[in-house]
Amino acid sequence: MAKIYGQTGSLTQLIDEFARAGMGAFESMDDIRSFRDNCRNSINHIRKHCSEILKKEVVDLESQCRQLSLNIDHEIKERDAFLRNVLKETKEALAENESRNMLMRLFFYFRKRKLTRRRNVLENSFEKVLRKPFRKVFAKIDSIRAEIDDRKNNVKDWVEYYAASDIKKQQKILAFFEKHTYLFYGAEGEERVIRELSRLPDEYAVIDDYKLKFSRPMYDRNNDDRIYSIQIDHVVVGPTGLYLVETKNWSKGSVDSPELFSPIRQLRRGNFAVFVLLNQAVERGDIDNFSDHWGDRKISPKMILCLVNHKPNQEYQYVKTLSVGQTASYITSQRQVFSQKEVMSLIEYLRGG
Repeated sequence: MAKIYGQTGSLTQLIDEFARAGMGAFESMDDIRSFRDNCRNSINHIRKHCSEILKKEVVDLESQCRQLSLNIDHEIKERDAFLRNVLKETKEALAENESRNMLMRLFFYFRKRKLTRRRNVLENSFEKVLRKPFRKVFAKIDSIRAEIDDRKNNVKDWVEYYAASDIKKQQKILAFFEKHTYLFYGAEGEERVIRELSRLPDEYAVIDDYKLKFSRPMYDRNNDDRIYSIQIDHVVVGPTGLYLVETKNWSKGSVDSPELFSPIRQLRRGNFAVFVLLNQAVERGDIDNFSDHWGDRKISPKMILCLVNHKPNQEYQYVKTLSVGQTASYITSQRQVFSQKEVMSLIEYLRGG
């Protein structure tokens, strides 16, 4: 199995975009894929969860209402007995007053008025007097019952109300995926290519997302192109040579588009820069295990455009267009150009060692 170094460019960029958006830290494509699938399913889960919350809330409100009703019933019974006893005592006091002589009745005149007023209030407005101290409690019970009825009669509205904030977050995440679809599919495509390249024998190594910047641009005279930087999806080094692999996860419509030339141009620019870089390094003696005979030979990278979904019919000069399944076998089928020591030295140099 080939050694894999680094992380694919689309995946790195996608992880960075997640971090910038404050949506969490991810380390692999599996993490992101699982997160995306969970988000797609989560809106229904959120509504279901909020529906359960609503049911529990109704149960709690009904329990609270029952407890308040039980408590108030007990207190009303006690107050009912107390008021009936007061009424009885008031009537007895009035009857006792009637049995007194005129002088005593005059003496207790004002007391009689007070007792009479109390009796009349209790006889004519007993329920009102009975319930008066509990008005706030009755109002609370009525309010709770209204809340219960409202929740039972408007379940959908309440579920949406409870779920709104979480659904908004999930919709934001799904919108993020929509916005960065090209990165997601690019990362998935590169992941498939990495799985294919990892099947190469142990003597091979793959460097993902190979990037270089030049303080002074390289000048490609043939194409009148000044190259300030390069980015290559995968650099493969092994006994059969050095390969620059550009991955595209495109639809058939994209493959048939003239825009396909864009990765071809990217490969050619990368190829020119790597060719110059490595051969100048050999001339300077910067790469171990490359003997004098390399002064007469050149390290010539081969270019591969790897199409994940659809492969175009057209061919491009010096660029091999392959499907994912063809890539590893194509690389191993070429003739040997490097010894194992030379392979190791190239890998070390390309990785900045």
